[in-house]
Amino acid sequence: MLLLAAGGIAGCVGAGNYAAAPVEPALLPEYVLAAQTLSEPRHDADGYDVSLGFELRAAGEFDYNAVVQEIVQEALYVRYDGRQIRETLTLVEAFRLRRVGVAEDGKVIYRLPSLQRDRHFERGYLSVGPMVKTIDVWRVVRYYPAYVEGADWTSLGFAHLPAAKDDCLKTVIPANFNESHQKNHALTGRVVQDDRKNAGWYHMRYHWYREPEGQRPQANFEFVHGKRPADESEWVSNTIRASERSASAGE
Repeated sequence: MLLLAAGGIAGCVGAGNYAAAPVEPALLPEYVLAAQTLSEPRHDADGYDVSLGFELRAAGEFDYNAVVQEIVQEALYVRYDGRQIRETLTLVEAFRLRRVGVAEDGKVIYRLPSLQRDRHFERGYLSVGPMVKTIDVWRVVRYYPAYVEGADWTSLGFAHLPAAKDDCLKTVIPANFNESHQKNHALTGRVVQDDRKNAGWYHMRYHWYREPEGQRPQANFEFVHGKRPADESEWVSNTIRASERSASAGE
């Protein structure tokens, strides 16, 4: 089954506009990093679309140059004959941060630039065959600030990375996921330092089904800030748990 899929498109200015360094997380100033919806999430029976931005406010000049995201996704297709088809992916990606100024309370503000967005979308579910009864998609995202070097950034500063720090989660995506980026940019770079243990979360759940009569496709969609889905699939749960064990190995 061919689905058009993309996540985290574009980025920020390539060279950056402030000095950055791979300091230990304990040396970072106190900060808050928040994901923000830029428009109302949309969905229909063919797919979904969510656009996000990020804002970081720090009690002093911030040392890391990017927001890193770890995406874990499973799509589960259930046929009328009971057969199940599972499609999975994991992706580590990064967006450069831009220093935009100082607030009245003295906090230093960093954002993605005005033209930047982190877009999550998938289309093409109406093209699945008539034997498919339901589709469930769980996309769970962990995000945190990091110092990234050696990435093949776009001109706007977005990159796919081979893995998170210490290889705790690796990029394994199909060719049609963010296809144009994969064709034009190498999978290079590394996370030198991060504050992953204080990561934020958000998730998306897309449920596609056919009405019992008429076989007309329908879909429900849920986007939630701040946590993982309570009903995430076993594969998603196991993948996230494995990445958490890997991250703590050797500590």
